[in-house]
Amino acid sequence: MPQLKLKSIMYGVSLFLIFPTFLCLSEITKGQSNPIPADDPKVDNVEKEEFKTVSDSIDFRVDIGNEDESSWWGGHIILKDNNLYKTKNHNGIPLNDASQSVKLDDFGKIIFYKPKSKRSSDSFKDGQLPSPWKHSSVGDLPRGGDVIVKKGSIILETSSPDRNATFSSFYTAYRPLPMGDSHITTKVSRIDTYEQETKSGIMIRSSIAPDSENIFLALSHRRPASIHHTKNGDTLSKVDPRSNSRPGHWIRLIREKGNITGYVSADGENWRELMTFPDRMGESAIACIVGQGRKPRRKWATVFDQFSLGTLKELGPQKIMIPRIALTDGTIIHSPIVSATKSIIRLGGNNQGKVIPSLTVSRIEFNHPIDGKFDRFLDGRRRGVLLSGGDFFECELTKVFRTENGLEMTCSSTLFGTKNFDLSGAVDAMVFRPAGKTTPPGQKYTVLTWQGGRIYGNNLRLNEDGFLIDTIRLRTQNIPLNQIKSITKNGKT
Repeated sequence: MPQLKLKSIMYGVSLFLIFPTFLCLSEITKGQSNPIPADDPKVDNVEKEEFKTVSDSIDFRVDIGNEDESSWWGGHIILKDNNLYKTKNHNGIPLNDASQSVKLDDFGKIIFYKPKSKRSSDSFKDGQLPSPWKHSSVGDLPRGGDVIVKKGSIILETSSPDRNATFSSFYTAYRPLPMGDSHITTKVSRIDTYEQETKSGIMIRSSIAPDSENIFLALSHRRPASIHHTKNGDTLSKVDPRSNSRPGHWIRLIREKGNITGYVSADGENWRELMTFPDRMGESAIACIVGQGRKPRRKWATVFDQFSLGTLKELGPQKIMIPRIALTDGTIIHSPIVSATKSIIRLGGNNQGKVIPSLTVSRIEFNHPIDGKFDRFLDGRRRGVLLSGGDFFECELTKVFRTENGLEMTCSSTLFGTKNFDLSGAVDAMVFRPAGKTTPPGQKYTVLTWQGGRIYGNNLRLNEDGFLIDTIRLRTQNIPLNQIKSITKNGKT
């Protein structure tokens, strides 16, 4: 099969990761005239996408440069046997002749683009919610409530229990939760009262009975997002350590693998975990939208927008915020943290079982991106914790550990002693020492991700999920194709 060397042309490219059953697709042809450079406006208006994993063959737009980046090559391509095969031109028109390929090792840089994803939500006609939705009060509400759909929004009207009532009654619209792993997602656009006890949100209950077990994720004008687990009359609650999660934010409950987890988001795209509870609701569990409060003598409404209920498969990949770990050699990875001590940091997720020596860590960002005005705290000249409110607390890490409220951190200060911090929102970053600003010697490739990651390594190759690369500290990293922003071959090493 003829091999094409990268010479003097540049094209936008769409890149497909094709599983073995699709490897009979066309190969590659030489480039065409009238190339479109990487800085062309047609390229600039393509939205970059983050945090995703590959589940099917996905269309990418890519520019590929030769080793000195003096010339570029392109088209719609597939990947096979560490070669790049072109199947279409820049405009997506299939090629009549597909007979050439470029070796993966021949490139100097690959730049990835991804069209903007479209957020999906359930569509309701104006009027009553359709079957199997029902609505009723839970507990005693003398003035009752109602629910309607208007211009795509779900408007839940509720009222208060009697002044001396001991049960916090509420009004709800509810329906069966899908079997298996599932989610409830919505934007709480408006709550029409600032009364102290008012909160509105989403709930998973074992049944509609007032005393049934439930998990309630709520927003309020008077406090940040909160999540509540009630069972046998006892309630365990957690309030979001970040104070800005109010009406206008998005909330989500995920039911997965025996747990129910609450998330909050400012934009409906990037999600921050609030707390996880064990799931004992059973197969008869119901999904609810809820309005609850004690505003006397009148009804009030909550507006829910962009409501979505379904399986996790229907929801698709999620952009869930995980710690960004910057190493002293300039590497930046994103990985859950299981625990940490003064000497080692134990990773989770795709890095489960791997550890990083604490001496190799420059900083850990728990909530990102961090406003540039705080850069002076992140350069490593001072050790300590950057709090979500903008204060910097000088201290040394003692340990990171998980409690029933989530991940927490303990650090010690000569002035203030030992302090505990909630890592689900109270801390933006933990700073240890300065980070390197140059490519580590001996590392052939640099991979940048849409999350802001930077991974150095050698032995770049393909698998069915994306790219594999061998690193110094983290052994082999498997980077899904649609998390990658660019891959650069470094200078002579």
